[in-house]
Amino acid sequence: MSELVLYRKYRPKSFEEVVGQEHVIAAITNAIRTGRAAHAYLFSGPRGIGKTTVARLIAKAMNCANLSKLSEGKFADKLSTRRSLGEGGFPIPCDACDLCKSFNEGRAFDLIEIDAASNRGIDEIRELREGVRFVPSQGKYKTYIIDEVHQLTKEAFNALLKTLEEPPSHAVFVLATTELEKVPATIVSRTQHFDFRRPNVSQIVNRLTHIAKKEKVELEPDAAHLIALAAEGSLRDAESILGQVMAVEDKEITRREVESILGLPRRESAKKMFELVAKKDASGALTLVQELHDAGHDLTYFSKLLMQYFRSALFLKTDPELKKFVMGEMLTDEIDCITAHLSLFQAGDLSRAVNIIFDNLQSFKKTPIPQLPLELTVVELIAGSEKNAYGEKIKVI
Repeated sequence: MSELVLYRKYRPKSFEEVVGQEHVIAAITNAIRTGRAAHAYLFSGPRGIGKTTVARLIAKAMNCANLSKLSEGKFADKLSTRRSLGEGGFPIPCDACDLCKSFNEGRAFDLIEIDAASNRGIDEIRELREGVRFVPSQGKYKTYIIDEVHQLTKEAFNALLKTLEEPPSHAVFVLATTELEKVPATIVSRTQHFDFRRPNVSQIVNRLTHIAKKEKVELEPDAAHLIALAAEGSLRDAESILGQVMAVEDKEITRREVESILGLPRRESAKKMFELVAKKDASGALTLVQELHDAGHDLTYFSKLLMQYFRSALFLKTDPELKKFVMGEMLTDEIDCITAHLSLFQAGDLSRAVNIIFDNLQSFKKTPIPQLPLELTVVELIAGSEKNAYGEKIKVI
């Protein structure tokens, strides 16, 4: 059998390993520690940030044979990191007892996972209602995880509602969704709702660096940063990208290799475009667009990079103290480039530039000429910032 992909191989085995969800972990671990865990949870948030992982950890922790040791005073109140556990503590769950091992190995009979995308009808929920009456076969609790719960039909939601109102004492439900607005209010009101957040770039970089060390791969800081940015806040996507890059280069991973393997336009190109716009070099800018198109690069992705440049420039132009918010989203040399050309822009020009790029991004899906939206973007950015003899800005019609 082939080796597990990274996001499965390094899936957190205890709450302390979960990245970027401290507000959720603190509440849940404290509830489990004090014996006040809810019978139903609702996890909402973007894909790939740990909703299903935390759901599995709840099932594992509530069945952990060593859970009773929590009452011995070995644990601090905050359990989001190993340091907070104290010298005598162990992670939650313990990850050592037979029940924990059965969850790790995927042979726990008391964990039932349902994909609502493919099991969305009333018959599947009726089957769940029948099965929930039976006591657990090994541990104390049976845990039902319903992923993408918003895809259930109206009839299925109605069938689920009664079970959520009065579940058996041995049953725990965890509902996960990426579209909270599609979950009926009656379901939300009968659960404890936690909103999961996207981990920030530095948290993703730290996780990727940790995995690379485990895999004995040298990962350049800029390469890790670039992968984190490409993942757009999804930790699972970031780990998948790292695995993809490692499949090609398994010893030393550089920023240039990441760009090449993923087929991304080099970030130096976005930096060059920012410089050309700052210097009002329309010919150079249009030539660069054509070079990117001829090289087969994703011009939509490139436009997003360019928008990030002008957004960051707007922050720095407004107040240099806002640099702390830019640091995590841009590489060091990119921030240096923005700073070097910042005097060539007014704050109003930068704000308008972000709007122009954003508006033209919508055109990529319907344009008959792939590079046309980006060409229009750079022309508007340059021509719109110029002034005529009367000091009036020239507008591109």
